[in-house]
Amino acid sequence: MTNKLRLDQAVFIGLAAMLGAGVFVVFAPAASLAGSLLPVSVLLAGFMAYLNAASIAQLAAQVSRPGGAYSYAQKYLSQNWAFLAGSSFLIGKVASSAAIALGVAGYLFPEQAIPVALLSVVVMATINILGVNRTAFGSLILGGITVLFLLFAIVSALVFGEFTAINSSPDLQGFGVLTAAALVFFAFAGYARVATLGDELKDSKQNTGKAIAISFGIVFAIYLALSYLMPAVLGNQLRFSIAPMIDFLAVTAPWFPATAVSIVAGIASLGSLLALLAGMSRTASVMGEDGELPSMFAIRSKKVQTPWVAEISVSLLVMVLILSGDLVWAIGLSSFAILTYYTIANLAAYRQPRTLSSRSQVWSILGLLLCLSLAFSVPLTSLIVGIGLLVIVFALRLGLSRIKKLS
Repeated sequence: MTNKLRLDQAVFIGLAAMLGAGVFVVFAPAASLAGSLLPVSVLLAGFMAYLNAASIAQLAAQVSRPGGAYSYAQKYLSQNWAFLAGSSFLIGKVASSAAIALGVAGYLFPEQAIPVALLSVVVMATINILGVNRTAFGSLILGGITVLFLLFAIVSALVFGEFTAINSSPDLQGFGVLTAAALVFFAFAGYARVATLGDELKDSKQNTGKAIAISFGIVFAIYLALSYLMPAVLGNQLRFSIAPMIDFLAVTAPWFPATAVSIVAGIASLGSLLALLAGMSRTASVMGEDGELPSMFAIRSKKVQTPWVAEISVSLLVMVLILSGDLVWAIGLSSFAILTYYTIANLAAYRQPRTLSSRSQVWSILGLLLCLSLAFSVPLTSLIVGIGLLVIVFALRLGLSRIKKLS
């Protein structure tokens, strides 16, 4: 394939995927759960994300096929595990994409949220269909603007912020720190996008791990800084804030217009949406090649090799979910499904022959256990819906396979 991505382009795709709507909305509900221990929740989510990223990098060094954990489970576990990984990824990212699209509209045009959200999906899907290098260029612009803005927010707080404190304890009885970590993980989870690139990236076996490490390191440093500074500046106000970044800069940089914050939040959300749609379409395409989804999902453009049927199909699913207009449980559903996906990735890393990696199996087991712990710490409604959807898709798969055998 020509026009493969460079390492720096893959890094910006990872940044755009992680620095999306999550960073602008997740700290308020997480603070209401974790209280003054919000940085602990971020550290826990970040440590788990690091373990997951290390497992993904370990697997990507040997498997260059697009699809992420779906392809890794296929090689080192079984086709059933691969299907569960692929289904979890698609369910989680459809929920994420719908929430992010509504976030774009909520910041920019709140009175026309649903139409604008639908339009944003159409535009981002079109960019992806035109080719992966256009996706990379879009991610460079969108991710770059977001990084610069968040660095500005951090510096302004350090220089001009008057620090206070959250006068509340974490909801220990309800496992508040764990639930907050699960919500924060929603903001981290975009690094899976790099793994789905597969052989679309130059020297993918070496560069996938590097791209994940670089993009994750930058995002983790930003999130950890904000998890300390936002509660320190806003105090208890953070727990009830609808637009925490606007409130944050209203204190640290009151001259900075709130409209500009809304625009940057919209840009960040679009960057994340762009990367998520591309990642879902490639996973669906690989599953189509394997017969786990209809074969039409594997159809690619002859000119730029993008899986346009899969891109359109997942975009339509996102648009259906947008019509519900419900954001609250969507983040929890996304976290549950993606944590399930990474549980399988860690299991695949554990089952990989030791001769192929010098990394200790202990880290893969620890990542697996942490993923399961946080997956079952999401809000109850999201947990029930997530389990129900996975059971339904698995039952449909078994039913279709039996029909094929009988015919």
